[in-house]
Amino acid sequence: MESFRRIVVRASLDAMSDLHDGAVAAFYVEPLQRDAPPMQNPDLCSPPFTWDASAAPGAVAASMVDCFHILRDRPDRLAWSFAAAIAAAGGDRAHPLCRAGLAIAADVDRGIGAGIPGGYHTPQHFLEVVLSALYLCGRTGIVGDAALGVLTAALVHDFHYDGVRDGPHSFRLEAIAARETMPYLRAAGVDIAVQQRLARLVLATEPTAGVPFARACHAFHRGSADAPTTPAPLPELEALRDDPALALEATLLVEADVLPSIGLTVEHGHHVQSLLAAEWRRPLGAEDKLHFIDEIFVDFLVGDFFSPNMRALRDDCLGRIRARLHGSA
Repeated sequence: MESFRRIVVRASLDAMSDLHDGAVAAFYVEPLQRDAPPMQNPDLCSPPFTWDASAAPGAVAASMVDCFHILRDRPDRLAWSFAAAIAAAGGDRAHPLCRAGLAIAADVDRGIGAGIPGGYHTPQHFLEVVLSALYLCGRTGIVGDAALGVLTAALVHDFHYDGVRDGPHSFRLEAIAARETMPYLRAAGVDIAVQQRLARLVLATEPTAGVPFARACHAFHRGSADAPTTPAPLPELEALRDDPALALEATLLVEADVLPSIGLTVEHGHHVQSLLAAEWRRPLGAEDKLHFIDEIFVDFLVGDFFSPNMRALRDDCLGRIRARLHGSA
């Protein structure tokens, strides 16, 4: 799939104030730096990003991780990946939400709102979540405008992430991401209802309250659990209780957010955790990964195809713990 080289969007990439002036800025996303070695672009319209009933979870995971590695050093990695994912999902490049997403992706590639350098929440994480969401959209039959909404939410869910969580305000980081996204959406002429839906998806990725509520709503809508009895953690998330499609999209997004960490290859799972340890500036080991799997996440609802990979990672963690205990005995 050929990458795009020129995108025209209704925004300025040099001054956010221009967003309100309606200035049209042309910017270029080159697929490679001139002195970079040749690189073959992944084809997101082919396996592993299209559903192949004969493919095993381990093989799909390994191919996805290979794709992550191919894209990792591109100077335009997020812009290329977002555009290619939208095309693969049947999205409309002329849609206002797509234009806004392309502007955001290009800004992140330039270092704007790009998270924690050297940590877990970086453009590479944004990229991996976008591509994970693309795969899950394909498996669940979410295409077109609905897929565009999910993929854009995946792109921006950690936009301007600064790593500071405020106990009494657990949704602080997700609220920042939603707030920083809105000027791009308004500049591109995104409908108010679409803006609100995107904000709900982003807010649902808050790990302590948003994620459990979104997953509980989806489990209820699909008939595998009773309706949540607790109030929504934010008024904006109350809509998930009555909107099965929104609850599915939110659950897909939150599972795409952790898929690279616990649902792909064992090696990539440990690599991702090492980045989180660097960001948090404290050691994280097999016990921490095991705690997250067993006590916090438990299992996939939308991405259950990848459950065998998560069990393999869990077994590896147990093996590491046993080996360490045996060595210290």
